Amino acid sequence: MDREKNKKKVKKDFKNINGGSGNGGDNEEPEKFAKAKKGVGKGIYKKELEKEIEAEELLEEVELLRKELDEYKKIEDEYIDRTKRLHADYDNYRKRTFREQSEYIKRANKDLIEKLLPVIDSFEKALEIGKGLKSGKDEFFIGVNMIYKKLMDILKNENVKVIDPKGKEFDPQLCEAATTEDVEDVGEGIILEVLRKGYTIDDFLIRPAVVKVCKKS
Repeated sequence: MDREKNKKKVKKDFKNINGGSGNGGDNEEPEKFAKAKKGVGKGIYKKELEKEIEAEELLEEVELLRKELDEYKKIEDEYIDRTKRLHADYDNYRKRTFREQSEYIKRANKDLIEKLLPVIDSFEKALEIGKGLKSGKDEFFIGVNMIYKKLMDILKNENVKVIDPKGKEFDPQLCEAATTEDVEDVGEGIILEVLRKGYTIDDFLIRPAVVKVCKKS
């Protein structure tokens, strides 16, 4: 009896799920099947809603990451700009230091050479006097001349130049006029004779040349 009742119940449920009521003409959904169907719909909607929420959260996260990236990009640009400024400042400092050191060395050389000029003048006077000794073949004269030439070669290597303006127009920045003379066929202001040589080193005037200048009376 129980087996027969179970068979009848299964047949009835199957007919109800497929639209039947067991009487053959009833199309209304059973309450259980309607609830099940409604539950399936809620599950699908819930999944779609979860997907939309997840997508929105991902978009928000992407937007947040984009803002963070923009902030890091600004920081990077600031560091790059600061590094460029520091590099430019260091380069300017290096150039300025090199220029100051060069100027200091030039001034030091100028002071040293200025102290040597009286010695050079004495060499030149001695050589001028010694030119008449044994027609310039005296060994002492030859030795002094060799020392003088070596000294002048050293000065030349240090970019020391002799101011020899004879025959040129008088330049007050490089020369001092010690005396004047009126000479025919020579224009006024032309240097007639160099009484004492002048010297320069690079752009520095070590000593002006002392000269005789033509001046018309």
